[in-house]
Amino acid sequence: SPVITILGDNPATVEVGSSYVDAGATAFDIGDGDLTAEIVTTSTVDSNTIGSYTVTYTVEDSSGNGATAVRTVNVVDTGMPIITILGDNPATVEVGSAYAE
Repeated sequence: SPVITILGDNPATVEVGSSYVDAGATAFDIGDGDLTAEIVTTSTVDSNTIGSYTVTYTVEDSSGNGATAVRTVNVVDTGMPIITILGDNPATVEVGSAYAE
């Protein structure tokens, strides 16, 4: 049976809104040798939505023996919120006048 080796981090982490580039995998079989080019990759990753996703790698050797490996990809939001002040800063108000934010 072939053996799939996942490259890179597993689980992998990507910041929400960023592009996710999968590190891929390699596959080797004693009888068939390098089967990396035969790997079929299926991904559910949506890097625009926070959550946990999978990338599944499958391969089959010439004898019909298959292998599957799965990478978990966590889409996270670790960025701090940004506050933007509108209007003048500092604001000037005449004494006795009403201040409107």
